[in-house]
Amino acid sequence: MVDGGCWYLLDRGLTCQSGLGLYEPVDGKVIFGAWVDSATAGTPNAFQTAGGDSPSLFNTRLGLNAGAFQLSQNLPVNISQYDHSKLTANLTLIEATKTGIYIVAISPYRTLTPIIESSDAILFLTVYPTSFVDGVYTDDDIASLAYQLSNITDPSLSSRRVMLRFAPEMNGYWFSYGLQPVKFVSEWKRIVTAVRAVTNRVAFVWSPNSGNLYPFGATKPSNATEAAALDTNNNGELDNGDDPYTPYWPGAEYVDWVGISLYWKGNIDTGTPPHDNSASPTDYWTQMVQGGPDGSNTAFPFYTMFADKYSIPLVMSEGGAAFALFQGPTNTTLPVNAGQITIEQTFWRSYLSTTVFSTYPKAKMFFNFEYAKYDEDATKDAQGNYIDDGVTRDYRITWDPSTLAAFKSDVASLSSTLQWAVNFVGGIDPLTIAGGQTPQSSTASISGTATAAATKSAAQSVGSSAFAIFFLLGLFF
Repeated sequence: MVDGGCWYLLDRGLTCQSGLGLYEPVDGKVIFGAWVDSATAGTPNAFQTAGGDSPSLFNTRLGLNAGAFQLSQNLPVNISQYDHSKLTANLTLIEATKTGIYIVAISPYRTLTPIIESSDAILFLTVYPTSFVDGVYTDDDIASLAYQLSNITDPSLSSRRVMLRFAPEMNGYWFSYGLQPVKFVSEWKRIVTAVRAVTNRVAFVWSPNSGNLYPFGATKPSNATEAAALDTNNNGELDNGDDPYTPYWPGAEYVDWVGISLYWKGNIDTGTPPHDNSASPTDYWTQMVQGGPDGSNTAFPFYTMFADKYSIPLVMSEGGAAFALFQGPTNTTLPVNAGQITIEQTFWRSYLSTTVFSTYPKAKMFFNFEYAKYDEDATKDAQGNYIDDGVTRDYRITWDPSTLAAFKSDVASLSSTLQWAVNFVGGIDPLTIAGGQTPQSSTASISGTATAAATKSAAQSVGSSAFAIFFLLGLFF
């Protein structure tokens, strides 16, 4: 039997599949997305500029419209020290990729001009709780998040599909909420229940860090309840024999996607922090997700334990390979060794692969961490202050021209598999289409920009909803 959403697609000769998770592409299709550095452009040192990026600029460089973009905010939301406004994720950045009306001017001095970029990209929103201490965020804070997401996903307003990654990498020690599985599960269910009470248009992404080198140098917490939950092998310690994932699992009914963070920073045997500019193993993604000699513990194969067991789609929530540029504190230029193209390409080929797609069919989305990071993995002195001895690393695949060219070439060879964002058309409710997808054909265009005619047509169909979007974003002033 074909569900109602499939009738919508099949009636138009488009690909459809029933039984998909929320915003999950059909089998045989995967979405590629990016987390770009949209902070104000700056120069962290004399050699490397960072920030100043946007989803639109990423699409322009790539010549394709990425299927998803990641933004982030805190819970409770930070408040601006300048105008006391709430510092929620900058939706304007991703709305700028949507076909509609581009404001050049209004009233006597301004006119409305159609733009020629078109993107229905998914908003992948990461929300970092400040901590899990009771009272740090309230029910009112959670309600504000729920209504924010409701507005973004409302078909009469932004109509943007949203995936929410709450408290990611909770199995690590580097966030204040980390290594607290009992509290995490409680808070996860609290968030999911509150948001679902307001909107059913948000897909929830449960996303630990890859278990490679777990527990990452941490020792068991002082809280006896949390320590007992973490000690899955019952030896009284927190060690690599403990399950790095299951203590945090809230149950499949509270999860729409499973996610994982994984990076290649170099061979740790050459020194810490790694900076040797070596290439990862060719099957690195598989080793990190399922286990292997250069990856995670094979006793805890993440894909098998969650994506396969519960038939839930998997997203690489963030990942990338680092090209190490400089070593602090003197910003010494590091040897290129394997070189940026080889380092980046070996990593992305470890997951953008027909072998991976066929072996792990629930792996449906991948994000590259499109950042240059200054002074990563710096150490601390005896007083707990960071020493400027970290490594400046570049994870970006679309800034260096040669690396970008290599990525474009590899992407072109996978054109029948990769699902890019398509033209946004106002008024379509993704929930009326199977899997919450916007219409996609099996041979969907992978053009990075829409034609002027297509843009004009889509802009006309947006109609009054486009104006609602602008009021929502506060662009009329």
